[in-house]
Amino acid sequence: MSPTLVTILRRPLTADCLRDTAYAVVAIVTGVVGFSFVISAASTAFSLAIVIVGLPLAVLVAHVDKWWCRFERTRAAQILGRPVTATYLPPRGDSRLGRWLSILSDPQTWYDGVWLIVSLPLGVATFALTASAWWAVFALLTQPIFDWSLPPGVDFAGSSIVAPLLAPLVAVVGAWLVHGAVFVRARIAAALLGPRRADVLQQRVETLSETRAGAVDASVTELQRVERDLHDGAQARLVALAMDLGMAEQRLANADPATALEHVTAARGQARAAMADLRDLVRGIAPSILNDRGLDAALTALISGRNPPVELRVELRGTEVTARETAAYFVVAEALTNARKHAEATRISVRVWEDAADRLVAEVVDDGVGGADPESGSGLTGLRKRVAALDGTLTVTSPSGGPTMVRAELPCAS
Repeated sequence: MSPTLVTILRRPLTADCLRDTAYAVVAIVTGVVGFSFVISAASTAFSLAIVIVGLPLAVLVAHVDKWWCRFERTRAAQILGRPVTATYLPPRGDSRLGRWLSILSDPQTWYDGVWLIVSLPLGVATFALTASAWWAVFALLTQPIFDWSLPPGVDFAGSSIVAPLLAPLVAVVGAWLVHGAVFVRARIAAALLGPRRADVLQQRVETLSETRAGAVDASVTELQRVERDLHDGAQARLVALAMDLGMAEQRLANADPATALEHVTAARGQARAAMADLRDLVRGIAPSILNDRGLDAALTALISGRNPPVELRVELRGTEVTARETAAYFVVAEALTNARKHAEATRISVRVWEDAADRLVAEVVDDGVGGADPESGSGLTGLRKRVAALDGTLTVTSPSGGPTMVRAELPCAS
């Protein structure tokens, strides 16, 4: 027997079937109550519109509808297997009264009212079909008892034998009919109570505008960081190098080779430090090893020779380097820098992998003092903007006392 056929036949015995039945039973209750409330309350508010009481009552009705429809969204999401999100506009207006009344001009408020009206006939139809289906199964199963209770001489031509045999088939058909009715009602609820296509597109445009602006801000911040590091790091060391060489030149001219040697030694130290600063700076801009050998090799080079030691696990299905691999590298690099400089961590673990949804996940955990706040203007703020520009998410969990976890999820570019 094929798995599909088994799934079809097992439907009456599953928890999903029980969930569908409960949804239909609750639907008749919510339909009657919701319809009665919105009709009576709306008519009352309309009749009192001539006086000042009608307007506050209408606002109150809108808020109750909003709360009621939140419950309906939750129920629809359980049937559809996906969230049904609200699309209410934020309060608008220059005054407190205007913001308070703005709910009446929100299109979603009126869609809520429409749902409470249509939920009654939908609930009645769904409940009627559900009750009929399960009553038919019950009647078939109890047919022998019914026949046994009849007076002698009355015979239904063997129905007491055939009826129980038909009950499983009717149960299977009824379970799928109930599921269909419940699914249709949930889809209608999602259409009225969830986001519409225009709203989704508008929200997408706003999100893209915000993330792209954040990416520009992150780029500006990165350039400022490079300028600051050059000015305070390599440039300052090169100036000191030039001064030490100048002093050594003067000492040699004055026949003081011992002091000149000291200045040359100091100049060599400054040169080494400047080279290290430049190496770190270049690594922070565009690590060549990332493009040449992939993210695994780049992270291995990033953690090598550092203290405290870092436990690294990279589980990738390929070595191709795209914008998301670059973003993941910078997430790990910034998290490691924060852990070493600020968290006083003694143990750090880094894990990078691709999940079932083909998202690249980079996670850095340290046992430091915690308290990292991405909203405080730290490097994590720039990272969040960089990740958001790729439609990814950056999560920072850092309670006081630790541990700290920085987790970036970057979707596939395609």
